[in-house]
Amino acid sequence: MRTTLITILFLLSLQAKGQQAFSLEEAITFAVKESAETKLSDLDVRDAEAQITEYRSIGLPKVNAGVDFNRYFYTPVTPVEDFISPVIYEVLVDEFPNEVEAPPGPPQTFEFSFFTKNNLTAKIDGSMLLFDGSYLTGLKAAKLYKELTKKRRAVREEEIKSQVTKAYMNILIAEENAATLDKNIKTISSSLKEAKAYYENGFIEKLEVTRIELSLESLETEIEKVEQLIQLSHDLLKFQMSYPIDKPIKLTEDLETLVDSFSAEAVSLEQEIDFNKKAQYAEIEMGQELNELNIERLKKGYLPNLVARAGVSESLQRNKLFDSSEAGWLPTVYAGLALNIPITDGKLKKGQIQRAEIEKEKVAIQKAEFERGITMQVQTAKLQYINAKKTLANSKRILEVNEEIYETTQIKFREGVGSSIEVTQAENSLFQAQAEYINALYQLLITKTDLDIALGEL
Repeated sequence: MRTTLITILFLLSLQAKGQQAFSLEEAITFAVKESAETKLSDLDVRDAEAQITEYRSIGLPKVNAGVDFNRYFYTPVTPVEDFISPVIYEVLVDEFPNEVEAPPGPPQTFEFSFFTKNNLTAKIDGSMLLFDGSYLTGLKAAKLYKELTKKRRAVREEEIKSQVTKAYMNILIAEENAATLDKNIKTISSSLKEAKAYYENGFIEKLEVTRIELSLESLETEIEKVEQLIQLSHDLLKFQMSYPIDKPIKLTEDLETLVDSFSAEAVSLEQEIDFNKKAQYAEIEMGQELNELNIERLKKGYLPNLVARAGVSESLQRNKLFDSSEAGWLPTVYAGLALNIPITDGKLKKGQIQRAEIEKEKVAIQKAEFERGITMQVQTAKLQYINAKKTLANSKRILEVNEEIYETTQIKFREGVGSSIEVTQAENSLFQAQAEYINALYQLLITKTDLDIALGEL
């Protein structure tokens, strides 16, 4: 007995360790952290940071060092006409006319090379952008783009929160439905037991027992479907959370507490909408800023840009590389400025600016339409939420009345003053009221979620 108890406790502890419990907030936090979309968004942010580093490098000094070596197996030569000999002959003839004979013929052509067989050069070059009107504007745009990627991450977070919340609520509703069906099964099972006793004693007919048996079978079939739905809903929640599908998960939220808090929350149709709470709205606004910076950058492209350059090099030019009797290292140092003045680009920038201004107008229209859409979405969600609260209150009252009627009908039937038809009608009405109440619970949870999504408060 003691060994069995220890084994059971051990197995229960293993199950507890393998099963994680989540409140709604914890499930959302887990999903945001583990979601593949969030991870991709984080990579986009890192990529935007890398783009800032890449763009900033345009205005920073750049230094390169290198060594070049060339070995000429056949040195390049240039054919050169002998222009020196005729001049010398002419001078000598003028000075010594009787002693120097005239040149035998036209000047000879010979091959001359300016290259040595070995050329070794070591150099360091540097450059830096001193002025470019579009550079600083482009750097601002790169930084703003990084913020835009963060806002896009927030938009994806909103979607994840919405999906996880609805999946979580579906499980709570399905479990509530299962609990109601289980309660009905217990009630019908008790009624069946009593009916069999009455039948054996001759107080009721066999048909009454059969009717209750069929009702019980119907409930048992229905609860099997709901249990399968609960399992599927758990798998859907795990999928939305990026939680391992093969690991068990437990929900810690209490449906009754959630419903009570939602029912007590007041909603005003006149409440002003704060569009800034919507991540997508901030994304649109940043898109506007990016378009303005792009237009500014393109306009500054008409300004000249100035680049400074400097370099140091030394070269070794020898026919025999290690022969110290030949010329040594020959130094070279230079510094300079390069000014580029745009004159005409065939109206390239003009067309680019026009397209950027058109895009800016498009975004302005999208922003206005987004505001109109959110206003309509919020007003609709508020009305649906208010109606859901009223429907739930009404459904709860109807359920309570039907429960009283069913209990009264059962008592009357046991006492022999009521008919089985009345019991059947009361039972069907009770089941219908239960279904409507559960549906009202579902509508309250979903409409509250939709309202929070519309307001950007999820």
